[in-house]
Amino acid sequence: MRVCCFHYDLHPDTAAALPPGAELVPTPDDYDYWRELARRWDGSDDLVVIEHDIVIHDQVIPQFAACGSPWCTFPYFYGPDHDPSRVVYETPGCAKFSADCQRRFPLPPVSAPWPQVDGILCNLLRVENGLSACQHRPWVTHHGSY
Repeated sequence: MRVCCFHYDLHPDTAAALPPGAELVPTPDDYDYWRELARRWDGSDDLVVIEHDIVIHDQVIPQFAACGSPWCTFPYFYGPDHDPSRVVYETPGCAKFSADCQRRFPLPPVSAPWPQVDGILCNLLRVENGLSACQHRPWVTHHGSY
């Protein structure tokens, strides 16, 4: 399993929680996240994506490793108030894409800025191909700017 942390402003808690061997992938340009994700979406191994402001816990990697679903996520609150209407479920913030998923559903050849990555992946997997993300618990922590 390949674990990649895509970052432009890496939160210190995110860095501290990453497993040994996680690949830190700098994404300073708005289009780098998509380009770097596409470079790694090669179907050679399961791909775990952790974004720069997500803090994982010790159950994330073992649960991803044990799950045979093509697409897995750990949900999180998006906002400072923990409003239940602002929970993110199907996002690459903390997600695993199986090697088979990557082979079956190649990424479209587009040039996408980082705000569109979630939508493109959800459209590809859920809308066009009928997949639902296997949602794991407990949720991870999001330290984003709101």
